Formats: sequence, structure tokens, C-alpha cells
Amino acid sequence: MCDPADPKPPELAGLDEDALMPSGWSHFSVGTQGSWSARSFPAPWLRRLGFPLLLAFFVLSFILSIITLTQVFQNQRLYNSEQEAVQEKLNYLSAQLKGDQDLRDKGQLEASQFIEQLNKTLNLKINNQLEASKFTEQLNKTLSALCRPCPCQWKFYKDSCYYFSVAQASWETARKACEADGTNLAIISSSEEQNYLKLNLDSNRRPRWIGLSDKKKEGTWHWVDETALGQSFWNEGEPNNAGDEDCCELIPNGWNDAPCSKENYWICEKKASPCPML
Repeated sequence: MCDPADPKPPELAGLDEDALMPSGWSHFSVGTQGSWSARSFPAPWLRRLGFPLLLAFFVLSFILSIITLTQVFQNQRLYNSEQEAVQEKLNYLSAQLKGDQDLRDKGQLEASQFIEQLNKTLNLKINNQLEASKFTEQLNKTLSALCRPCPCQWKFYKDSCYYFSVAQASWETARKACEADGTNLAIISSSEEQNYLKLNLDSNRRPRWIGLSDKKKEGTWHWVDETALGQSFWNEGEPNNAGDEDCCELIPNGWNDAPCSKENYWICEKKASPCPML
């Protein structure tokens, strides 16, 4: 059986336990039940290093905190700078938009005022033109009333003037009388003109010479201006050339061929003078 006291060998009997303890180990005492109890812990060297390590930990933590806070502050300043730049840009754009809007509003106002003034000017011109037109119309009426497109004792119809003679003469003499006045014996070119001249025969309905004859060639009737006869208004059975009838006279029933030496009243015709108009 072994002794639980486990005595030291003779060669270690004179040495102290601390000298025999490995560096960094503490003393333990063995109980009677075979368990160990700590005599002292931690070791002195570890106790000597604990405070510097703790101080170093706090210093390192403080430095890291400072660095972190510095980085946070720098990031915040950068963010604030960016925010300020963005806000300045927004303010600039807003001011520019407001300036553009003000400029557009001003331009629209000036354009509206210009259009309004232009409308007033146009309305004034229209009113002036209307008044001028009324004045011109009234003046033309006055001029028409004063105007005489035909000489005295001549009658006006459409674009022609007609003279109904008060004397009688042969067809040739009547023709020369008209030519002396710068006119010709009447040339009838329409039914309206024929009816107008018939209505203006005197109350006795006496025949009147017109500018139609076949003196140059029997049966070929020409007007005094050398134009051939077109539309005609001969009385029924005429022309019959009874007794060398080469000249045409106007009678109530139409036209009749008669001897050119017969003395008749006659009708001269000329173009009417245009009345001056504004």
C-alpha cells in the first residue's frame, strides 16, 4: 500500500516548494479527500500585466471610437455638403424656372396687349373704311345724278345714246346728219334695243330711218358700220323690194324696206360717255 503523503525524495528534501513550482503556477494543497484547493490565483506575472492590458484595451477602444466618430462626422459633413449642393441646385433651378415663367408671363402679357392694340387699330381702320365706303357710295350717287352720259335732247339706254330727229330727210341725208354729229344711224343688235326704240316712236307712230340698207348689193343687207345683218326684226312679208326699196325704216310692227329717197324721221346712235366714279 502506498502512503498518501507522498514524501519528497532525499535529494529534493532541502528545496523550497516555490522553487520547485513551475513558473506561472500557484500553490495548491491536496485535501484529505484527494481534491486540490487554490492557494493563490492568478499568478503574480499575470496580475502585473492585467492593468497595462486593460489600459491598452481602453486606449485602443477610445482611439477606435475617435476614429469611428471622426469618420461619422466626416461622412455627415460630406452628406451635408452634398445636401447643400443639391439644395442650391434646386434653388437655382427653381429661381431659373420662376424667372422663365415670369418672362413668359411678361411676354404673353405684352403679346396680349399688342394684339388688343392691333385689334383696336384694325377696327378703327375697318370703321374708317366703312365710313369712306358709305361716303364714296353717296358721292357716286350724287355724281350719277349730276352726270349726263348723253348730250341734251338725246336719250340714254344701257350703254348708248339715241337722238330722235325732229326733221325729216332721205336715208342718205339722215346718215350724213348723224355722221356730222360724230355718230351713225342706229344699229339694232338685240330684241331689248328693238323694243326700246319702238316704244320711243312719236305718238303718231311715224317710221324712222335706221342704219340698215342693201344699196351695195341687192338682197344683202349691211349696217352702216359695214357689219352684216345678223338678228332681224322684219315685219311680216318684208323685205319685199317693192319699187327699189333699199333702205330700212323702223315702224311700229318691226322693220320695213322703203325707197332711200323717202323722207323720214331718223334715229342716231352713239356710245354713252361714262360717268366719273370714285
